Amino acid sequence: MHKFYCITNGIQTDITPLVRSIKWRSNINELGNQLDFEIAFNDSRYFPSIPVELGSVVIIKNEEEIFRGIVISKQNSGRNVVSYTCFDYAIYLNKSKEVYQFNKTSAKKAIETILNDFKIPIGKIAPISTVINKIYNNKLVSDIIRDIISTAEKEKGIKYRMEMRQGKLFIENQEDLVIKATFKLAQNIQDYDVTSSISNPSRKQTIENMKNSIKVIDTNNKVIEQRDQKLIDKYGLLQDVMLTEHKDTAKAKNLAEKMLKDLGKVMEENSVEMIGNDSVRAGRLIEIREPITGMSGQYLIKDVNHTLTNGIHRMQVGLGVK
Repeated sequence: MHKFYCITNGIQTDITPLVRSIKWRSNINELGNQLDFEIAFNDSRYFPSIPVELGSVVIIKNEEEIFRGIVISKQNSGRNVVSYTCFDYAIYLNKSKEVYQFNKTSAKKAIETILNDFKIPIGKIAPISTVINKIYNNKLVSDIIRDIISTAEKEKGIKYRMEMRQGKLFIENQEDLVIKATFKLAQNIQDYDVTSSISNPSRKQTIENMKNSIKVIDTNNKVIEQRDQKLIDKYGLLQDVMLTEHKDTAKAKNLAEKMLKDLGKVMEENSVEMIGNDSVRAGRLIEIREPITGMSGQYLIKDVNHTLTNGIHRMQVGLGVK
């Protein structure tokens, strides 16, 4: 059972009985999760006071903590309900700008420096050895971190994902974020895979953003090309060109290979609705087998919207190729 807590002025209160219509969401293009909920309101003197204020800390727990964030806005609607919107602590990175200059600094060290400056607790940062030599002038802090990670991804060919858990920031290899989500209809019966509850499946396959030929031009103006001839024969030539600061031909070739691996495929934009599971978050990987649309295999969760109403947990999930 989901429990709902509020911390105001250092006092923690269980507000589970007051809360209704809970929604939380995550998106792979955004750093941080959003939570919206409503609390019944009545100005009768016998109605309990609501302890939730702007800036209060709100926590949702089930088997483990699934959200911890700050109340950012509230809206009163007569004597009906009070609506609240919360964001996890990543909002401080999304709303703040800073100037940084990194000289021969590892990506991991650069990110740790930023998080320490903004007092964001660190859960885990993957050992990213990419060297950062760059000046960031008056940029959003979250954009600086994203740029550092993007630089590392292009060099290493590894995809990293950021997420806040239990008030701490984690940056991990995407391949380590494979989940198996289940649900129970009652405590005394077996678990079922959430994919057995799929409804309203939608699958879109597209070659709109496919690149089946990559040219990388190094600092000596040498052109390194990588092609997928099977894809070219089937779909026609779809080419991208990238300039690199690499002087080493081997590194430029490595970059071309990684770009081709990332972009040389049929993309998918899919969605499903399922019974909810707290572990389903944007950036994680989930196995989907859906016979009507033909979805089959491991998919990247691009966005997810959870709703919890009268104890029933459901979710809408957007999926893409990993």
